[in-house]
Amino acid sequence: MKDHVQFKQQRELGDILSDTFKFLRGNGKQLFGLIFRIAGPALVILVLAYVYYMQTVFGGMGMGGLGMGTSIENFTGSFMVSLFVLMISGMAYYALLYGTVLHSIKSYIKNDGTIIKEEVTAGVRQHFWSLLGLSILGGLMIAIGVVLCIAPGIYLAVVLSITFSIHVFDKKDVTDSIGYSFQLIKGEWWITFATLLVLMILYYIVIMIFQIPQYIYFFIKGFAIAETVSADPREMFDWIYMALSSIGIIAQYLLQAIIVIATALIYYNLNEKKHFTGTMETIESLGDREV
Repeated sequence: MKDHVQFKQQRELGDILSDTFKFLRGNGKQLFGLIFRIAGPALVILVLAYVYYMQTVFGGMGMGGLGMGTSIENFTGSFMVSLFVLMISGMAYYALLYGTVLHSIKSYIKNDGTIIKEEVTAGVRQHFWSLLGLSILGGLMIAIGVVLCIAPGIYLAVVLSITFSIHVFDKKDVTDSIGYSFQLIKGEWWITFATLLVLMILYYIVIMIFQIPQYIYFFIKGFAIAETVSADPREMFDWIYMALSSIGIIAQYLLQAIIVIATALIYYNLNEKKHFTGTMETIESLGDREV
């Protein structure tokens, strides 16, 4: 019997982290199966776009000599196309990932610990475009904050981390979700920031395990090429490196499900502190049982 995670309750930092992995232990197989099924095609396109982007960037290292102007023009065009495809595929994947994980949690709560895949699929289909718009708008706000000054960008990143949960669980539109996130985070920004910081550190430690093979290969290949007088830097980024790098990228994007689960727990924690929604539902359910 897997342990049931009660989402609608207040939690301390340690409880959010432990319950994130508790939910994964009990539902990880089904959750990642749904992610592969729903967001898998977007992930494949994202990885291919990443490989194309890397080949474009490192292919530009060979420019030189005659025809420099033409080479630069070709490189600029290829670089812009690869960057555009990478950004679009990335935003589509994030929308599908957040939709899959959050609707899985929504189904889990609704069905007392059971995730119904039909409910998840229908929910993702319903909210895909709004989640995509939320991803774009939130990304632009954070980017502007970083450009103006790094501190506002960090502040907005913490505030906007719960907008996806608000949109899915509270059924608010994109602009209302963003506005409501500022209300919920008020007075709780620092503890939310600390929670996300610890979570991100743990996340990067985990994905480093999957990236170790590509780093080992990179350094071995680097030492081998360094002994060649006429070494071409592009030789370091061969198909083996790209394959190992792709594995690391797939792990990196899949394991972001951990962050999504944690932000859902953060949302419910903040919502419970402000409105006691879970407590009221528990009291009402007890009253119904007595009747």
